[in-house]
Amino acid sequence: MFPSITITGEPFERGRQYGAVTAAQIRHSIASYARLFAYRRGLDWEAAQSEALAYEPLLREHAPDLLDEMRGIAVGAGRTLAEIIALNVRTELLAGVGVGVHHPAAAAALARNRAAGVPQHIEQPAMTRDAAGDDGECTTAAAAPPATANGGVWLAQTWDWQGDQRAACILLRIISPDQPPILTLTEAGMVAKIGLNGAGVAVGLNLLRSRADGQRQGMPVHVLLRQMLQTTSVAAARQLAEHIPASGSSCITLAGAGGELLALEITPEGVAEILARAGLLAHANHCLDAGTAAGECALEPTSTSRERYGRAWELLQAAAGQIDRTVLENILRDHEGAPRCICRHPDPRIAAVDRTESVCGVIIDLAAQTMHVAAHVPCTTPFVPVPI
Repeated sequence: MFPSITITGEPFERGRQYGAVTAAQIRHSIASYARLFAYRRGLDWEAAQSEALAYEPLLREHAPDLLDEMRGIAVGAGRTLAEIIALNVRTELLAGVGVGVHHPAAAAALARNRAAGVPQHIEQPAMTRDAAGDDGECTTAAAAPPATANGGVWLAQTWDWQGDQRAACILLRIISPDQPPILTLTEAGMVAKIGLNGAGVAVGLNLLRSRADGQRQGMPVHVLLRQMLQTTSVAAARQLAEHIPASGSSCITLAGAGGELLALEITPEGVAEILARAGLLAHANHCLDAGTAAGECALEPTSTSRERYGRAWELLQAAAGQIDRTVLENILRDHEGAPRCICRHPDPRIAAVDRTESVCGVIIDLAAQTMHVAAHVPCTTPFVPVPI
């Protein structure tokens, strides 16, 4: 299971506790994203930090508490504030970059990182240069009455990403004096990702790509997820999505203990709502709203998004009226159409920077305020309950 950390107090002190306990995992996150920025954009880690610092004024104005928390994380972990901001805006720094890009300046950027002593992973060579990774990231399946057994409300998803980033995953519990308690599964150094709070609000995340991505600065999605988790209602969380335009596209699924269920397709051009149908909702990595779909990037031939979405929807409909944790576990472990399936295994033929897999599976039980976590490819490990 991933390390579980509880932080308390005011923002800076919470961050200091966080950074001190997870310094090794933050170092791992830096190794992962320093490599990715080099490969995808030709940026060395120093240049990535410089771009990240451009987000400091936005954070100071719109998320001052979380900027203070990032300062504390940096102090606790012995890193710079720029490094911690870079981790929290990693989605925005990569927005608008195509799938599987290897920038012509990547080798030079990686060499500069090595010379500067930037953390790095021990790379295992790919078995072949000819293998192509599939463009797949995250499948979400959610259910609420009347589709569930015993009136439950559930939000479940795989988190599909580079498998070696599994070593940076943590379960972060946040206790603050003026907000509901929060439990989030995130990457070390980042303020949130998938999670729920004590007021009965839960969030999930899927990546989208639109032609408007990466053209302007916008609200970092991982900061937005944390702000949503600091609210006391789905309605309040929903309003935050409209507050500042995004830099990159994503889908945030919101679930509420009262049965609320909706997905927000967020692009730099606006926000579209996808509502549950008869208590069922699924999403993957393509747009479902006609308006956002008109502006999205064409799916790569390697994309598995449509297959995964279709399979999740099929399985939800088949179990309608009886959906519980077991049904959702089976969905996240499903191999129909493998390897173009929901539960995705790594392909060792592909280089680590291009290889995606189901890093973990998460099922959130809103009624019990519990997150059930499979801390590896979901079919290979049990889902372990983690209460808020």
